[in-house]
Amino acid sequence: MRFIIISLLSFTLFGCLSLAPELEWEDVTSDHDPVLNVFGLLSADSILTSFVRVHRTLDMEEAADSLIRDTIGGGVFIDYTSRFIVRDAEVIVSNGMNEYIFEYTDFFWDEDQVFQQVYLYPGNDLNPQPGETWTLNVTTPGGLSITGETIVPPMAQIFTEGLPDTFQLDQTMEITWQPMADNYQIMNVGNYLGYFGYDYYYGDGFSCGLWQENIIKPEEASWTYRRDICEESYDQEWDEDLLSLNLMSMDNNYFDYFIKFGEVEFSSSTIGEGGSGRSFGIDGGIGVFGSVGIDRHWIPMIP
Repeated sequence: MRFIIISLLSFTLFGCLSLAPELEWEDVTSDHDPVLNVFGLLSADSILTSFVRVHRTLDMEEAADSLIRDTIGGGVFIDYTSRFIVRDAEVIVSNGMNEYIFEYTDFFWDEDQVFQQVYLYPGNDLNPQPGETWTLNVTTPGGLSITGETIVPPMAQIFTEGLPDTFQLDQTMEITWQPMADNYQIMNVGNYLGYFGYDYYYGDGFSCGLWQENIIKPEEASWTYRRDICEESYDQEWDEDLLSLNLMSMDNNYFDYFIKFGEVEFSSSTIGEGGSGRSFGIDGGIGVFGSVGIDRHWIPMIP
């Protein structure tokens, strides 16, 4: 009886396979012309470095990567590089009176900021001011180009006078700031050294609800901050830590791209192959050209 069952199963299996339709390859073609995909951000303060990231879309005939040969320390290395990244563009940012030429860099580190494969301004006289209109022009040797425009938002300002000198873990704190009539802001609060933060690298750790974000609508002027209650006790000791308050104002381009429409569809700050082709502050391509202003304050934490 067991032999009969196996035979029936075999017959059924191979019978189904023999009745399956024959697979055929179908060529997929597209008449898409590549365009630039740009993320440009101007900072009205010294906390964040202004930068421009330039990518391009690919047609159906292009591979996403290409091999490169590099010589480092006398050795020869073969590696892959993305074809999305544009490294030889001319990138010019202007306030109508002066032009600032941004230069491509593979890697840049400045305090707690790390930039890879972006265009940065090498001078120290780039100083966008609130209310100013700035333009962006990007052209490539291959003939691709975009233009962009942003109006720098008012500077974010945290009112530090009413903040405590130290923050206790179970404390409630009222945070106030300079409200804005026409611009959204974002408040991020968290412990600076991250002793209580989730460990994203190793997949373990413990979150005590210190890291919180609040999107601030125009005219809003305060927020009551309190650490989320932990689900279990956590008695980790530390020598010192700081509660970091970061308030960022943003122009309409940045808000629309990352928040208003970013809630509907994921928007990646690394751009590349992602996204569906939205553009804010960009003409002739896709992406975003925006501006922000950041104010920051630290409060020593105590158990």
